[in-house]
Amino acid sequence: MQPSPVSLLSDGPALRLLDIAVAAQESGGQLSLDEELQRYIRLVRNDWIAHWNCSVHAAAGVLEFAADSVERAGGLDPFPPRFREVAARAAGDMEPADYLRTLAELVRILDRQGVPEYSELPMGSQEFLQTFPYLFGFDAILMDEGERPFSEIVRSMLTNEHPYCHERAAAYSTEAQRALSLFPGPDALRPRLSWADRDRLRELIDTVNDHMQREHS
Repeated sequence: MQPSPVSLLSDGPALRLLDIAVAAQESGGQLSLDEELQRYIRLVRNDWIAHWNCSVHAAAGVLEFAADSVERAGGLDPFPPRFREVAARAAGDMEPADYLRTLAELVRILDRQGVPEYSELPMGSQEFLQTFPYLFGFDAILMDEGERPFSEIVRSMLTNEHPYCHERAAAYSTEAQRALSLFPGPDALRPRLSWADRDRLRELIDTVNDHMQREHS
């Protein structure tokens, strides 16, 4: 008896990779499929939780399992609606099963080539959102707070979460320190977030550390 692919293809790596393929194909030449897949590979490899949960090699295996399942079913009809949609759009004139196998092989080839540096392949929009979700979300907090001093806004945010602020505080500090390490110039993340230069990221880390030492040590 063959395992059911429904739950596996309702969400997860097959959909992520097909979304990437569709975005590249429908970008009018603005996006390269190889480069977008390299960004996906870099994102998974650089996040130990993502890599532990579903490595790039395993993601390619899910695509091959999907290909086998589609071939056995004789088409996309039995599968979840979202998977049917993106698989059909990505495959175009190809047989969906053939396209899924081709995409899986491309992912494996790029994975074997290694991860490019950010200087070679700049961080893309989706990669940025997945790497710095808390810093991106903090942008909305700053817009709501108007002209208040930056450190005061950070302290207020932590106070509002206190005493259950550990996870949020750790996430802000971790992302800010990672940004300082990955982008060590004075502008840091300013090309993506107008406030997130090196000085502001350091101020964010210092304010979080001060709160944790005063309120939780």
